[in-house]
Amino acid sequence: MSKHVLSFSLILLLGLAIPVFAQYGEYGQGSFKNPYPLRNYSDSVDGISLRIVGLQRPAEPGADRDPPAAGQEYVIVSVQLTCDPSRSENCVVASFDFELAGSHGIIYPNAMKEDESAFDFAPGAEAFGDISAYVSSDDTDLVLLFYHWPSIPYTFPWVFATELAPETREGIPVNANVGMIARVGPSSDLAFTGVFNRGEQLLAFGRNADGAWLEISFGWVPAELVQAEGDIMSLPVTG
Repeated sequence: MSKHVLSFSLILLLGLAIPVFAQYGEYGQGSFKNPYPLRNYSDSVDGISLRIVGLQRPAEPGADRDPPAAGQEYVIVSVQLTCDPSRSENCVVASFDFELAGSHGIIYPNAMKEDESAFDFAPGAEAFGDISAYVSSDDTDLVLLFYHWPSIPYTFPWVFATELAPETREGIPVNANVGMIARVGPSSDLAFTGVFNRGEQLLAFGRNADGAWLEISFGWVPAELVQAEGDIMSLPVTG
C-alpha cells in the first residue's frame, strides 16, 4: 500500500470516528440537541468562525425568485463570518455549505445564488451575507446547518439556532431507559434524526394522539422506552 493511500485511509477513518453529535468549540455541541447560541460565534478548528445575526420569517423572495408554494414561506438568515488573522490563506465558504432544517426533520437547501452566499475573504476580515430557503410554514425551531471541510466531514454539520431553541420550551423531563433512535415523526418506519442515549435526560414537548410517541428537541421517541417525570398525556398533541 502506498503512503498516499495509507494517509487517505487514516484520514477517512478519523472522519468516520467523529460522532454525529461531537462537540466543536466552547459555546455548545452545535447539534440538533444543543445548537450554538444564536448570536455567539462558533470556534472552528480551521480559522473560520460563524454566527447568526438575524432572521426574517416570513421574508419577501424578491422579483428574481419564485413565490413560495402553498404551505411554504421564504426565510432569510443573516450570517457573519470571521477569518482568523493567523491563517496564511483566505477563508473560502461556498453557498452549498449552508442548509436549513426544522422540527419536521426536513433539510431545506440554500435558495441563494452562488455569488450571493459564497464568501472569499482575507485573514482578519469579516464577511456578512444572507442564507435563504423555502420552508414549510408550520415547521418550527429552525436551525442553520453549516458544512465546511476540512474543519469537519461534510456529513457532520455544525448547527446554529435560528429560532427559539427547543430546550427553552416547557415540557416534561424524560429519561432514556435504553439507547434508541429518534425519528422525524411518530413512526418507526420514518427516517432517524439522531440518538437518544441510555441514561440521558431531555424534555418531551408533545405526543401523538395515543401517547405512544413523544416529541423531543430533535425528533420522536417511543414512550415505552423512556421514564417520564410527569403525565405525558398532559402534553399537547403535536403529531
